[in-house]
Amino acid sequence: MRVDMHTHFLTTTLADALRQRDELPRIIERDGRELVEYVPGVAYPLLAEMIDLDEELARIDAAGIDFAVLSVNIPGLDYFPPADAPTLARDVNDELVAVVSRHPERLAALASLPLQTPDAAAEELERAVGLGLKGAMVYSNVAGRPLDEADFQGVFAAAAELDVPVLLHPTAPLYSRNIESHMLVPVVGFLFDTTVAALRLVYEGLYDRHPDFKLIIGHTGSLIPHLAGRIELEGGRLGAGSALQIAPIDALGRLYTDTISAWPPALRSALDFLGAERILLGTDAPFWEADTTYAALAELGLDSETSARISGGNAVRLFKLTAASR
Repeated sequence: MRVDMHTHFLTTTLADALRQRDELPRIIERDGRELVEYVPGVAYPLLAEMIDLDEELARIDAAGIDFAVLSVNIPGLDYFPPADAPTLARDVNDELVAVVSRHPERLAALASLPLQTPDAAAEELERAVGLGLKGAMVYSNVAGRPLDEADFQGVFAAAAELDVPVLLHPTAPLYSRNIESHMLVPVVGFLFDTTVAALRLVYEGLYDRHPDFKLIIGHTGSLIPHLAGRIELEGGRLGAGSALQIAPIDALGRLYTDTISAWPPALRSALDFLGAERILLGTDAPFWEADTTYAALAELGLDSETSARISGGNAVRLFKLTAASR
């Protein structure tokens, strides 16, 4: 069974809101097609499957996916005015609930949150989970604000109380000015930003407050599995996280991640650092082809039990996917 826990669906609600914006992020038209522009000079085409459920299901079927957990594409809601964001989040999540309800045997979804209004975000998470959404996706910064700011602690506390996962996904990187050429934002900027966001959350004490927090860092652990030794050595030598009850390297070992990687050694590094029970199948569709993930996994030569965990079992357990388990 294949459960794709990292696959995107923009929703018509958010697309319509982005079309009305004059500044970034926004939807623009160029050469007869619509593009979602999220940093200067970087945009992606607005594909039919991002807003059309039938097209999305056709893509999922073609990829051999049995069950998919949808999450909203970047740029999400973070750049909308605080006065508008809670209502927009509610509308986006209501659309996701409606989409999932049409095919509950095939689909689940993660809530989008108005983090620029943290109290409203915590309330919306509780409401959305009550309607059946399986957790939330947050971005690596909130329109330039680091996720470890004290204002956002209530949102993470709500997720911990609800016992639902939070997917940490990249967005326009905080340090993007130096990487706005050569498409370096998606190539390296995304992974840098999610890595920094996860480290800041750990050093700020997320796992001291919530030892069992279910944080999923996208894209094969970003840079964390590959830098784990350096994080432990340099961070420890310089006293980073020395006041924490749970050592930073141990907290990082409690992360979950997906299989989105075109390089099998990187996937092996994530598997070695986190363990097979914390790796979940993800394709990053429609931005990546599912075959990219399948090929990387196949090259690892995993045993059948490990393959079954990664392909679907871990996601069923983490997201409590009763429909998928049936």
